[in-house]
Amino acid sequence: MSFLDVRTVFFICTSFLFIYSIGAVAFARKVSSSFDGIYLFAIASFLTAIGIILVFLRGYIDIFWSVIVGNGLIMLSGNVTYHAHLKFIGYKKNPVLRSAILLIGAISLFFIFTYIIPDTRIRVTVLNEFNCLQFLLIATTIYRFQKQTHQTIYTPLMVIAGIFTLLFAVWIVFILMGDPFPPYKLQGGWMHSMMIIVLMLYVATLDFCVVLIATEQLIQKITEKSHQDILTTLYNRRGLDHALQNNNILNRPLAVIMGDIDNFKLINDQYGHLVGDIIIKKFAEIIKNSTRNTDICVRWGGEEFLIMLPLLNTQEAFIVAEKIRRACEQQMFPQQQGLHFTSSFGVCSRDHDSFDELVSYADQALYQAKAQGRNRVCVFNSAV
Repeated sequence: MSFLDVRTVFFICTSFLFIYSIGAVAFARKVSSSFDGIYLFAIASFLTAIGIILVFLRGYIDIFWSVIVGNGLIMLSGNVTYHAHLKFIGYKKNPVLRSAILLIGAISLFFIFTYIIPDTRIRVTVLNEFNCLQFLLIATTIYRFQKQTHQTIYTPLMVIAGIFTLLFAVWIVFILMGDPFPPYKLQGGWMHSMMIIVLMLYVATLDFCVVLIATEQLIQKITEKSHQDILTTLYNRRGLDHALQNNNILNRPLAVIMGDIDNFKLINDQYGHLVGDIIIKKFAEIIKNSTRNTDICVRWGGEEFLIMLPLLNTQEAFIVAEKIRRACEQQMFPQQQGLHFTSSFGVCSRDHDSFDELVSYADQALYQAKAQGRNRVCVFNSAV
């Protein structure tokens, strides 16, 4: 197996890991505000590369640096990779103490089987068992996290970790059942080459999945932002279109409320547009706090807001609108003496009307509330 020359493989692998580390750092700088853990993936690859170089220098440097420190850095990189996964998926618990105990225990075994009872087979077994355990922890943690949060986006990371858990488990059995290890010579032996190739494959696969997942989540966040009104974080018109396309809301009983801040232009003229923005945000906050998670709240335009209430009738929607109206009326602004605001609402529910007709009816009821003196809720009456 001359094509598995260890020196060539080690050179390719360390070069790849260094390049990957630089790329991961560059990627992390771009998305660090959106994702945690990317920097840790880069650090793990850098530690692995340094560890491999130290192991490769066996015979040129002291055994402490090549065997203990070199393999210790490789195991530390596995530990860092585990914590990088936890941060990346948003796992709140961070079992640092458990990881530290595992790492210290593994390095202690390396000391014992290097200086007290020299045994290459056991050292290689310890290294592979440690890697196997790290992959198992990654796979099981992601599985539990996805089960709790009902997510599936991190499944590729779980599958990769599971595959490499099995791979290292088989490898351990092969080592234990194989022939005794010859004196440690890194310049020969296909097993060392295969270990490095597997490690490089893992890093490459992990890199691809992390970037793919991060890109997918970034696209999702950008889409969500494009559906939100910047000032209030409620849906905008585009968000409403998306919600209607992805919900069965129009095929069920539905009530609609159209709300508006009374005399908003006067507020802007008297207190300025910044205070006007505060009023709009407060109005939106009251709407959110007064509605259900299943309701769709939209900034329709300017100071007008649309609320869609699935499975509610006109009377129930009237109660919701009246709750919002009273909350607005009672709102105080200590920093702006004399500032207060009221609101008016139009309410209707559907029979067999289209969405556009329903909005039109609610708007007509709102116009009626304004005509009757504002700060009130009016229900659409087709006879009027």
